[in-house]
Amino acid sequence: MKKIPMTQQRKYDVKFKASLSLLLTILLLHLFIASSDSSEKFPKPKGAINDYAEVITPQYERPMDLLAREVLQKTGTSVVVVTLKSIGDNDPADYANRLYEVWGIGKKGEDKGVLILLAVEERKVRIETGYGVEGILPDGLVGEILDTYVVPYLKKGNYDKGLSNALVAVSSVIAKDAGISLTGSSTTNYQTKKKIKEKSRINLFSVILFFIVLTMLLGTRRGRTILPFILLMLLAGGRGGGSSFGGFGGGFGGFGGGLSGGGGAGRGF
Repeated sequence: MKKIPMTQQRKYDVKFKASLSLLLTILLLHLFIASSDSSEKFPKPKGAINDYAEVITPQYERPMDLLAREVLQKTGTSVVVVTLKSIGDNDPADYANRLYEVWGIGKKGEDKGVLILLAVEERKVRIETGYGVEGILPDGLVGEILDTYVVPYLKKGNYDKGLSNALVAVSSVIAKDAGISLTGSSTTNYQTKKKIKEKSRINLFSVILFFIVLTMLLGTRRGRTILPFILLMLLAGGRGGGSSFGGFGGGFGGFGGGLSGGGGAGRGF
């Protein structure tokens, strides 16, 4: 059997180490993202209306969804409604702020977003505002909206009417500030398609990079030996992450990395 010259062996070793380092970096990044996602005990966004507590009837849900989409299209402001059966021992203001951040309501850098959150078992409602709308929706006005249009209906168990009123009132303020009128109808959001294309390009790059590294590992005996273990680690890491928000909330397009400064108001009922 012909021996491989030392210089050529060193080249193989350098190539192997570089390939292994790159693949391990990808693996660690993947595991870090998965563990970060799984540590957040939040549901995934479905769209503008996220009725996890199942208290909004179709009679209200469809018009609410259309209105939220129209507000997003015409003003760039994302208004999101969330109902939960329970938030446990969490403080409603803190929970709303963290959920807002994890979902990234509104566009990053503009932070024009509003979260309307209902916790049924705790009988709490909160409207959380992003940095970009705090000027037109100050805490006092948000509290007035809750007291006048929302809480009276929630007290009667008329959750869908109360939440619809909250969405309409907030949307009216946003529309007035933007100088536009609302019809309650919606068309396809072009921004959603753009974001999905961008995400597809990122995923395609990751796949290409993975196969390049895979080919380099298969080119060495040592790489072929450890490859099955690396693949097992990648598969295990993929199963660990359960909170990825891919798909941008069912095509709503209102989740773009926006932040909330904790503004808004909350009420019990």
